Amino acid sequence: MHGDRLADLPLPRKLRDEVIAAGRAQPHHVLPETGWVSCWMSGPDDAAGVIELFRLQYERYSAAAPRTPKAPAGG
Repeated sequence: MHGDRLADLPLPRKLRDEVIAAGRAQPHHVLPETGWVSCWMSGPDDAAGVIELFRLQYERYSAAAPRTPKAPAGG
């Protein structure tokens, strides 16, 4: 997040292209040829779409993270 109006997110190139084509984000404002996207928010109504993109990215990362077994209860 940059202030309260701009969010930048890194995405895989294919997903980045899909998100931009769907109008959910724009190419990154400084690095447009990368996988990064920019989401400009003009008001509170735009926050839900940006949060959805952050959630999408979080779910991608958490699904890819290695799972560590939990220690048995009681030590």
